[in-house]
Amino acid sequence: MGFFDTYGQPTDIKADKKLETSEMLANGIEQQEKLINKEEVLNAKGELIRSWFRDGRFMPTIGIFGLFGGKALPFKKGNEKDMLASFKKSFEAGEFNTFIKAVDKKREDNTAKLQEARKKIGKAATKSE
Repeated sequence: MGFFDTYGQPTDIKADKKLETSEMLANGIEQQEKLINKEEVLNAKGELIRSWFRDGRFMPTIGIFGLFGGKALPFKKGNEKDMLASFKKSFEAGEFNTFIKAVDKKREDNTAKLQEARKKIGKAATKSE
């Protein structure tokens, strides 16, 4: 019995469903809650994720993008749990929708740039062959 008989024929690779920006933020909030509760949280690469609370600043991120466009809010040490709970409540109430839409646009632009770069790489590889 051959390899393909055992494992089947190759098929097209379908990309995983991308999370919407609001889903990514909701997941991020859950991860930050775990961090605040002293749980270890790893990213997809198996590395520890960073806290949104650093150096006296609260800076929530969605993927590689800051929710507030690279700006941060000050916070007092020991207030993290209350601040995150308030942030979550405001997120669920739709208070950050404008910011989320701005990150949506950045993500779309970034995806377009990556696709264009991949096309150029593909053309360069074809020319060199």
